[in-house]
Parts: sequence; C-alpha cells; structure tokens
Amino acid sequence: MEITEVKTSNKRFIAALIIASCLIAAVFAYMYIDLNQKLESISVTSGVFNPVSLSPEEIYNRVSDSVVLVAKRENITGNMVTVSFCSGFLYDDKGHIVTAYSVIRDAEEIKVIFDNKTEVKAELLGFDEYSNLAVLNVTGNPNIVQRPLLLGDSSKLHWAERVYIVGKVSGTENLLISGEVNGLKLPFWLKAEFPLIDAIAFSAKSLSLETLGAPLLNSKGEVVGMIVDLADKNSSITTLGYALSSKMMQKIASSLIKNGEYKHPWLKGVWGIDMTQEIANYMNINFTEGFLVTYVNSSVAAGGLQAGNRTVIIEGKNVTIGGDIIIEIDDVEVKGIYDIIAYLEENKKSVVKLTVIRDGKVLKSPISWPVDAFSPPPD
Repeated sequence: MEITEVKTSNKRFIAALIIASCLIAAVFAYMYIDLNQKLESISVTSGVFNPVSLSPEEIYNRVSDSVVLVAKRENITGNMVTVSFCSGFLYDDKGHIVTAYSVIRDAEEIKVIFDNKTEVKAELLGFDEYSNLAVLNVTGNPNIVQRPLLLGDSSKLHWAERVYIVGKVSGTENLLISGEVNGLKLPFWLKAEFPLIDAIAFSAKSLSLETLGAPLLNSKGEVVGMIVDLADKNSSITTLGYALSSKMMQKIASSLIKNGEYKHPWLKGVWGIDMTQEIANYMNINFTEGFLVTYVNSSVAAGGLQAGNRTVIIEGKNVTIGGDIIIEIDDVEVKGIYDIIAYLEENKKSVVKLTVIRDGKVLKSPISWPVDAFSPPPD
C-alpha cells in the first residue's frame, strides 16, 4: 500500500513538473518573439537597418528610363517653338505620364522626350490646379518605354529621411539629386483659395523649374511623391522643394485618367478662414482655433451655418467676422481648414455633423451639412 502511494505521488510530481516546464518555455518563447519584433520595428522605423535599400547608382539605373522630359510648345510667328520644360514619369503601363501642370498650362502642343531620345506628342487627359498634377497620354510608338515607376507608401516617410530626385534637364542626361525630408503632412497653398494637403517638404541641392514633375524617391527607388513646387521659383537654382505625396498623387491621377478631373471634397457652399488671435480679439472671444465661416451660399443658407456680418481689415485684407466657428467635424477636432480637408479626403461622406461656436458659446446640437466638390469662393 505504501509503495503504491509513493509511485502515484511520483507520477503526479513528474506530470506537474512537465506542465510547469512547458508553461515556462512558452512564456520565454513569447518574450523572445515579441522582443525580436520590437527590435525589428525599431530598426526599420529609424532606418538603421534596411536590407532592401539601394545605392544612389542603383536607384538611378532602376528609374532613369521611366523619367521623361516634357516640353511645352507654342505657335510663334507660324512655327511651333518650345517655351518651357519640366520633368515627368511613367505612371502606369498604359502610356500615362504624370507631370507638373503649371509648366504646360495653355500649351498648344506637348512633346515628351524619353531617355532613348524618342520624341512623341502627348495628349493632356486632365489636370488639377490645386495639386499641380497633370496626366498625359502617349501611345502608338514602339520605341516608348513602358516601364512605370513603382509607387511607395508616403505615410512611412519620416523626418530627415534620405530621398532622391531623378529629373530631366534640357540638353543633359537625367540628373540624380539627393536630399532629405524636412516636413510631412503639410498644408501647402498652390492656389490662394484651397490648400493641398499631405505635402512633403524636402531640401536638396540644385533644384530648378525643370525638376518640377520629377519623382521623389525613397531608398528603395519607390515613388513617395512628385515635385510640385519650389520655395523660390524666381531663382534659377533653389534648395527647398515641395512634393505631392504618393498617396494623394495616386488618388488624383486615377481620377484624372478616368474622369478628366478630380473633385476635392468640401463643405457645400461654405467659405471661410482659419481663426487667429487677432481675429479673436476683433470678435471679443477667447477661441483662437477653428475655422471661421465668412460666407455661406444662399442655396444652403437654410442649413443652419451662419456667415459673418461685419468686415474688418487684418494684415491689409478684408476679413468678414462674426460668423460661426467650426471646431469639430463628426466629433474630430478642427483647428483650421487643413483638418476639415484631411477628414473629408479620408472619409467619403455626403453629410457631416459640425460642432460650432456662435456668439462665444458652443452650440449644444451639431449642425448637419452636405459635402460637395470644392468651388472657388465668389469675388
């Protein structure tokens, strides 16, 4: 009897020991895997270790055939003459090229020159002035390179990350310019009435007007943006540029190819200005953030938003004050116009709920408001 009890006790002890060992091994395995994942994430995020990074020479060789020179041509005294150049690149394998609209605006003829010196006439499929993006179409020539650049994820860029520009300059081969990211997710005003969102600021040597339309590339040779503006367009060479993010570029370019236009979502019939301390002082309120409604179109005026009722001069400009101040859209904080545009670009809505300040107080009930394509404010 005693022997049986001892044997049974031993078996229970051994079973318990095995179970405990398995649990300890499982815990250590989990900790090991979790630690490795965290280390890997830190390495990739900081750019310390990236096994697929390419050398500048490899990036150039990979993309140069797909970067083109775009020429704007006009009829001068009976002859077609090239009046300006910019860069562009192959967007897809169907003959679509993206480039800078500001350079080819009002062109009577557009020519595209490939790296192999093939020259073809291009058709302007569509353009968007607020992002300075144009899509050209070139087809029918067997010598045309049909190798589009690979689009990368611009949302994964970080400050001070190394970037590259491969651009065309008339009379030369492609140029490879290195630079670094100086700003992300910026509002950028290419036109006074409506900002481009998600812009990328970068610094690089030897930027010129002919690099407009060139791809902004990451260390993998992927397109993370397209150059749409320079800090100093009056200088032949500048060192600060702005790019349309690849995320926005893809959205706008796809619409231009399909519809010939891109409709930027906005609050129907509403125009206004970002709040500032000076505006708050004039309105005698303590709120310095939000979007001040200055004008509401009569077609939607019954919807509930109230426009301003008196005009003051701020920094030499007439500003209509006294209207509602939008501080939230669908419960998302609004500090200015950028927040409204960013929300509408990310969320396809036909109607939104706006929380506003009126006469210095937050209205208890949000105002439902329709969303439509942006149109310029009345003069």
